[in-house]
Amino acid sequence: MGIIGREVCLSSFHVQWSPAEEVYIARSDQHPGLAARDEWSSLAAVDTLIDLIERRGRHQDWSGRPAA
Repeated sequence: MGIIGREVCLSSFHVQWSPAEEVYIARSDQHPGLAARDEWSSLAAVDTLIDLIERRGRHQDWSGRPAA
């Protein structure tokens, strides 16, 4: 997964149902510190994960550091 321009390219992600939390949890191997949760939809959890990755990319761009 990477960010090309302003688009997120997913090559690998995982979504699982957590019975203890009663939510779908989406994660990406390329961004191990990020996880997104949604109680109704696995697709919504993935959409939220993409939003988090995009925000993280924008934050890194604004930080003055070179993008990875």
